[in-house]
Amino acid sequence: MIKFKSKSIFTLGISLMVLLTFSVVSLANGEDWGRSSAAAGVTLDVEFMNPDQFESEQLTFNVYMTTHSGNLLDHNFAELITVRSNQGELDKKNINWEWERKSSHHPIGIITINNTITNGEKFYSGKTKYLEIVIDGIRGASHTFRWVINQDEKILAYIPNAASGTVSVVDIASAKLVNTIKVGEEASHGIEINPDGRYLYTGDFQNGLVKIYDLTSNELVKTLKVNSTAHGIDMSPDGKYILIASGSESEVAVIDTEKQEIIKVIEEGIGESPSHIDFDPVGKFAMITNLESDDVSVISIPDFEVTVRIPVGDGPNEGRIAPDGRYCYTANWESNSISVIDLRKFEVVDEINVGEGTHGVIVSPDSKKIWTANRKTNNVAVIDAETRQIERYIAAGEYTNHLKFTPDGEKVVVTNARDNEAIIIDTETYEITARTKVGEEPHEITFLTVEQ
Repeated sequence: MIKFKSKSIFTLGISLMVLLTFSVVSLANGEDWGRSSAAAGVTLDVEFMNPDQFESEQLTFNVYMTTHSGNLLDHNFAELITVRSNQGELDKKNINWEWERKSSHHPIGIITINNTITNGEKFYSGKTKYLEIVIDGIRGASHTFRWVINQDEKILAYIPNAASGTVSVVDIASAKLVNTIKVGEEASHGIEINPDGRYLYTGDFQNGLVKIYDLTSNELVKTLKVNSTAHGIDMSPDGKYILIASGSESEVAVIDTEKQEIIKVIEEGIGESPSHIDFDPVGKFAMITNLESDDVSVISIPDFEVTVRIPVGDGPNEGRIAPDGRYCYTANWESNSISVIDLRKFEVVDEINVGEGTHGVIVSPDSKKIWTANRKTNNVAVIDAETRQIERYIAAGEYTNHLKFTPDGEKVVVTNARDNEAIIIDTETYEITARTKVGEEPHEITFLTVEQ
C-alpha cells in the first residue's frame, strides 16, 4: 500500500487542478472544437463555442458557410437541423437558428440549443459521450458534425462470430480480447448497440432469434423470435428502430427499441435474400441489399413501406450511405464491384471494379473515401469518392469480410473470416497496427465507448 503525507496530497491536488484547468482551456479553443464538411459545392465549418459549460442552459455553435454559386439564404436551416447525443435525439423545439451575417455565398449562422433534461439528465452534461449535429437538405446533401466529449474513455469493439456462436469484445487501445459472450448455435452476422450504450442486439442466425443483452449487467434480458432467420441487424440513427434482414426469406422485421418488440414484418417489395441494411443520416429511409435478386429495396421510415427497388451489380451483400447523404455504395460480391447510387435520383450512376468477392463497404466520416473488404483477394481497397479511382490496396487476411470506422474515425477495424481475427488499420498511415484473435468466422463490428 502506498502512503502519502498530507502535504504531498495537497501538492498533488493543486497539480491536478492546474492540469485539469489547462486541459479544459486547451480543449475549448476554436481549433479543437471546429468541425468541417463539404458536399454539393457547399462547405460548412461549425465551431462549438462553449463545450466546457456542461451546466449551461444553452449551447452555441457558429456556422460558417461557403459556396461559389446559388444563394444559401434560400434554405430554412431551422428545419434542416438534427441534434443527438448518447442521451438520444433532441426535440426540434429546443433547436434555434439565427443569422449572424446574411450573404448569399458566405453567410454565418448561429445554432442555439436548449440544454434540457432528457432521460433524467441534462442533454449535455459531464456524462455526455458524444454530441452530433446533422444539417440535412442543402442541395440534397447531408452534413454531419460529431464531437467526442468525454476523453477519459475507451472504445470496445463487439464482433459476432458466426461459426462459434459468440460475440467477441475487443479493447481497441490495447487490441486485446476482453470478453466473449455466447449467443447461440450460429451468431447473426449483424450486431448493434443502442446510443446510450445499455443494450446489445445480437442474434442466433439459423434459429431466428434476436437476443437483447443489458450491458450494465451483461445479462440476457429478452429474446425475440422472427419468422425465419436473423442475418442482418441494423439500427436507425436515432436508435428508435432495429431492422432484421432475414438472409433467406424475402422479409425484414422491425423492432421498436423502446418496447423491445417486433412491430412489423415487411414482405412486399423486399427482394431475394435480404442481407444488410443502412440508413440515411437523419433516418428518413433505409436501404436493404438483396443478395440474390441483385437489387436494393428502399424503405420509408416510420411507415416502413418499400418505395422503390434499384437494380445494382451481381450479389449485393452490403450497402453504405455516405455521411453527407449524397450516395449509397453497394458491395457486389459476385460482380466484384461497387455500385454507386445517386440518392437524389435513386438510381445507379456508376460501377467501380474493386476486387474479387467485394463483400463489405464503409464510407469515411468526411464522405471522401470508400473502403471495401474483398474476400477472394484477401485485401482492403481504399477508393477516392470523388474520382472513384482506387488509391491503394491493403493486404488484410484470409477472407477479408467486414470493416468499420471507430467512432473517432482514427482507425478501421477489419474482420478476416478464415483467419478468425480482427485487424486494426490506422487511417492516416494505412498501416495495420494490431491483429487480435477472436471467435470463428467473425463478421460485422459495432462499438461501445465506456469510461476508463
